[in-house]
Parts: sequence; C-alpha cells; structure tokens
Amino acid sequence: MTVSRFAAIAAALCLQAAVLWAGSFDKGEELFRENRPQAAIPLLEQAVAEPGVDERAYLYLALSYQQLGRYDEAAAVLRRGLPQAQRFKALFYFDLANVFVLQGKNTFAVDIYGQAIDADGSFAPAFLNRANARLAMKDYPNASSDYRRFLELAPNDPQSPQIEELLKRLDAGIAAAQEAAAAAEAKKLADEAAKKALVDQVSASLKASADNTTSLSAGTGAVQGYNNDLQIEQ
Repeated sequence: MTVSRFAAIAAALCLQAAVLWAGSFDKGEELFRENRPQAAIPLLEQAVAEPGVDERAYLYLALSYQQLGRYDEAAAVLRRGLPQAQRFKALFYFDLANVFVLQGKNTFAVDIYGQAIDADGSFAPAFLNRANARLAMKDYPNASSDYRRFLELAPNDPQSPQIEELLKRLDAGIAAAQEAAAAAEAKKLADEAAKKALVDQVSASLKASADNTTSLSAGTGAVQGYNNDLQIEQ
C-alpha cells in the first residue's frame, strides 16, 4: 500500500468517525429537545467522549441527568465541560449552581452563581436564582440587592410584579430587623452600663466599709502594754 493511499484511507476513516460523532450529538440534541432524556443520554455520552465536540453536548447531557434526578452525574459532566466552554461558560456555571440548589447546597450555589455573573455580568437569570438561594438562606439584604439587579436587567420579565411585591416585604422586614437589632444593641449597652454601675457601687461600698474598719481598729483596738511593776504572787 502506497503512502498516499494509506493517507487517503486514514482521512476517510477520520471523516467517517467525525460524521458518526456529529450524528451522536445531533441525534442526542434532537431527543433532548423532544424531552426524551433517557433516550438522549447514551448518544450525548458518546458525543462528549470525543474531542472537539460542540460544548452544548455537555449542557444537554447534564440537563438530561438533572431531569432524571441524577444530580451528581449532572454536576460531574458540567465540571468536565467547563474547560472547553467558551460561548456558554456562564451557562455552565449557572446550570451547575442549579444542581446545587436541587441538592439543597445553597451556599455552594450562591458561589457558583457568582461565577456565572463574573463570566457574564448581564446574565439576568443568574441574579434571580442567586436571589432565590440567598432568600432561602435568610440573607435578606443580599437577596434584595440581587432581585433589584434582576429587575434592572429584565424589567419586562413576567415575574416582575411578584418580585416587586416581594421586595416591598423584604424591605419592610429588613427595616424591622434593623430596628430590632438596634434596639437589642441599645438594650445590651444599657444592661452593660447598669451592670458596671452596680459593680462600681458595690466596690465603692466595700472600700468605704474597709476604710471604716481600719479607722475603728486604730481608735479602739490598741494593745495594752505590760506594767513593769507587776508582781507575781508566790
């Protein structure tokens, strides 16, 4: 077999493999869009196993796992795809954070939503979902800030009226909490001042009592000396 013929065969095999890989992705994507995650998974797993695959294959596979409640596998696929992500890096982080929310790991989710926002500062859904995670954590001031940013980025979102109403309640709650905290702090300071005053009063009383005792001893408690003329009877 000549070198040129070998090269031609190798090129044909590579092309055939590329077509198969592309077919796995295309068919997997089609099944995913048809809401058939169970059928899509084997094809998408095959697609992500090959180099140079469309980065959306990782997202589709992760979401398919997520639909079936296979959260650890979804998170693993997203982490594996992140180094290859370019166009959809923010979406990779966003989907990973969503997995954490589904697992009840809100602290991790808040951090990862932040990375999605770092990748795309105008990605409104990341602000909304981070706000929801912070609300679940009772981090009301930061949740309020995220909701406001979401409304700035997506003022016409269908959820806007509900979010605005939620913000009113949050603001009222935050103000009440701040007042309660201020009252608690004032009470704490007052209690500490009263305690110090009592300690000072007791201390002063003890000192006065000690001074009086010393004066009394000095005036009436002198030791009498022996008389040299004392005679001892025989």
